[in-house]
Amino acid sequence: MEKTRSYLPTYRGCMICGDKTANPHTLHLRFRITGDGVETVFVPDEKQEGFKGIVHGGIVASLLDETIGWSIAVARKKYFMTVELNIRFLKSLPVGKRVKVKGWPVIHKRRSATGEGIVQDSDGTIYAKASAKFFLMADEQARSVHEYLTFREDDIDILSPESGGFNSEK
Repeated sequence: MEKTRSYLPTYRGCMICGDKTANPHTLHLRFRITGDGVETVFVPDEKQEGFKGIVHGGIVASLLDETIGWSIAVARKKYFMTVELNIRFLKSLPVGKRVKVKGWPVIHKRRSATGEGIVQDSDGTIYAKASAKFFLMADEQARSVHEYLTFREDDIDILSPESGGFNSEK
C-alpha cells in the first residue's frame, strides 16, 4: 500500500520551512494539505518575540503569506509569488501558544489568484486573518525553485507530470 502524500516540500534555507542545519533561525515547519487548503502548526518561542511575551507581527505575516501561497500552489498545481498581503491582527499571539495557520484559495484567474488565511488556536480564537494576491511564476523561475526543493517520502510534488507539470498555460 502506498503511503499517503499530504505534506509539501521544503527549502533548506527558508525562514519558515527550512532545515536548522542550513538556517539556524528557521521555524522548521511543515505544511500539510487539507480538504480545502493548507495548514501548519506553530508554537512560538521567545526567539519570535516582538514585545515581551508577544509574537512579532512580521512572524505572523510570514506564516500567513507562506500558508496562503502554498494553498494556491496546490489548488493550481503551479508556483506563484506574493504581490499583496493584507493582514488584520485581531489579538496578540502569546509566546508558547500552539496555533494552526490555515490558508485556502478564493479566486483563480488566468495568471493570478487570491487566497485567505487565519491563525487560530484550538479554542477557536483567531489571532490574525489575511487575504493575499499572487501572480503566476514564470516557467524558468518555477523550474529553478522546483530544483532546490527537498521532497520527503510523504511530500506531494504538485508539479509532477501526474499533476499537470510546470506552469505553462494550457
